[in-house]
Amino acid sequence: MNKILCLAVLLTACYSKEKKETSIAHHTVVSSARSINYDSCKKAIAIIKRQHKTQWAKLSNAEKEKCFANAVTNTIAPAWLGTKWDFNGITEVPQQGKIACGYFVTTVLRDAGLPIARVKMAQCASEQMVTTLVQDKYVKRFSNIGLDNFMAYLKLNGFGLYVIGLDNHTGFIFNDGLDIWFIHSTFIGTADVQREKAAGSTILKNSKYRIVGKISADEKVLEKWIDN
Repeated sequence: MNKILCLAVLLTACYSKEKKETSIAHHTVVSSARSINYDSCKKAIAIIKRQHKTQWAKLSNAEKEKCFANAVTNTIAPAWLGTKWDFNGITEVPQQGKIACGYFVTTVLRDAGLPIARVKMAQCASEQMVTTLVQDKYVKRFSNIGLDNFMAYLKLNGFGLYVIGLDNHTGFIFNDGLDIWFIHSTFIGTADVQREKAAGSTILKNSKYRIVGKISADEKVLEKWIDN
């Protein structure tokens, strides 16, 4: 079986059902009740990295960024949708047990192939998590800024994956080039892992402080990811 066919088989094996989008008021939440072969998802990451490693130096920064961001958001994170939230949740297996917001971020990054101290970093304050993961030149802080202005910044910066820290929360922001998504293990509403449109997120709107680190643009992160 060639590598491309093998990758397609593994990605298909990850999930047995399509994702479900639910419109609530003015925002869209993507949830999941799928049967998951998480090991196949992680094996798919390994194949993706092997395919790109030999030509990595020849790829543009935009190509490297897209490869990493898609590995996180399209291969690993979807498996977690619908997994229950708990303040003390530390599960490492989607749909089994519960997971806190910080553990969700660090577990997804680790399983997407980035070597990190999963437990230690998950227990950090969200700002410390962001600044530990991402170089300062890719970090931006916002205090007492309306959600519209924050969204305008994300749109202006185009495609990319961010780690975000809020007053009492953390997660991922993903600009896929068309929409901007907030992917997080949330303590409100259904209290589970969600991928919701960022413009409609109550948590994002109500937070007085926001710090974002564009992890997909950080060349040190990308090199660590491809070399691991």
